[in-house]
This record gives sequence, C-alpha cells and structure tokens, in this order.
Amino acid sequence: MSETPEFYSDGIEVNLTMPWTVALTFSLKDTSKERKPLPQVTVRMSPEQAKISTMLLKRLLKNYEAESGAAINIPQGVYRQLGLPEEDW
Repeated sequence: MSETPEFYSDGIEVNLTMPWTVALTFSLKDTSKERKPLPQVTVRMSPEQAKISTMLLKRLLKNYEAESGAAINIPQGVYRQLGLPEEDW
C-alpha cells in the first residue's frame, strides 16, 4: 500500500478558470533574499467540489472554535489585504 504524500503550507494561491476548474496552489515562504513563495502542490477541482469543500472546512473550523473555546484570530490587516470582510466568518 502506498503512502499518501503530506505537505505543509503557509501560503495559498486560488485561481478559477471559468467555467471548469478551481486550482489551489499551496506554497511555503521563501527565506532567501528573493522572497518568492515556493510552490509545494497544486490541487485542481470542479467549482462544485470547491464550494462544498469550503462549506465543510468552515463548519469544521467553527466547531473547533466552539468546542475548544479558542477563537482562531486573524489580524485585521490580513482581512484588509485580502479584501475579506471579517463578518463573512
């Protein structure tokens, strides 16, 4: 039986190629002078799978926060930089 590869990521790039494919490219921060993200893996999926995956991940993280009593805090600057309203969470 082959092992499933595991990756650690501290960055993500999200692309939608209309109308067929969502591509998530997970990367690591580059510690060299160039500071370019180092791609680790790209996962491609249908928009339908991406939507369901997003909903499931949100539910999982909300349950984690509720059960642990610990909020997953994101700095306000990150929300602004990404153009995400905090209330969407």
